[in-house]
Amino acid sequence: MNLRQMSAFVAVYESGSINRAAQRLNVAQPSVSSLVQKLESDLGTRLFERLASGAKPTAAGDTFYRHCQKVLAEVDAARKSISGGADRVGGVVNVGLAPTAAKGIMPKFLADYLGEHPEVELQIAEAFSGPLTEWTLSGQVDFAVVAVPPIDRRLVTRRIASEPIVLVSSPDWAHDHAHAGPLADGSPLKLVLPSPRNGLRTIIDLYIHANDVPVARSVELDSLYGMLEFVKRSDWVTFLSVTAIVNELERGEIAMRPTDPPLELGFYLIHPARRALSTAAASFVERLVEGFAVSKAEWLRRPPLQAARRSSTRAAR
Repeated sequence: MNLRQMSAFVAVYESGSINRAAQRLNVAQPSVSSLVQKLESDLGTRLFERLASGAKPTAAGDTFYRHCQKVLAEVDAARKSISGGADRVGGVVNVGLAPTAAKGIMPKFLADYLGEHPEVELQIAEAFSGPLTEWTLSGQVDFAVVAVPPIDRRLVTRRIASEPIVLVSSPDWAHDHAHAGPLADGSPLKLVLPSPRNGLRTIIDLYIHANDVPVARSVELDSLYGMLEFVKRSDWVTFLSVTAIVNELERGEIAMRPTDPPLELGFYLIHPARRALSTAAASFVERLVEGFAVSKAEWLRRPPLQAARRSSTRAAR
């Protein structure tokens, strides 16, 4: 068994075809077929069922794939450590972030991170969970932070944070509709929603349906900044996680009330299972996790209902 055989096996497993695997590896089809056959001979078992439509993994193939991911990730980590120097933090880091993380967490540590690591070339893209997952699988980003975790064996998925989702409104609306208790008991909402492309939409839809939250009218708007600006100036409301609104809340531009029953949004780190994060990427993730923890701790120390009333009072002045 060698790394060429394992790489060929992984390519066939992920592409579902020896021909497609050969194209992906940029080698001849007979070469890939030979590598897989030698691997099966060495292991003494069939890893694929050869079908007219392609190659379907056997139970042994599924098990071996998980082992290959770990081995190839370790080899990748060793290569990065030796080629870049064990203590060097540098190189290009491509990051994909959900809008909430890009707006609420990243700006708080980014300048310090870049100052401490002058050899890092950072490239950051903001998108919803679906595109971020596709970019991670295709290698366009080294890792991503998403709100909806994908179910894909090609990816390592780790929950790194969670935080409350709250009802966000203008201070005037909060003053006129101030009441505690379940949202189902309140007046019907004019609700601003992200489109179904945003993973938050599914969470909100399920919550509204499960808890009989009354909605008078809804509009779809995918821009986080546009959504907040609209809510500030109208009697429309929306649901957002606390990190996305903390700056506007502190400036008295918006108000919020906790959801009743409570609702939370999780954040997940995803990256290819067969590639290790570089030291620079791991350092960025560490800062991001710390940022989420600090943000949540600050939020928990804040009396939520009083925060909304302070915002309303400040706006009235």
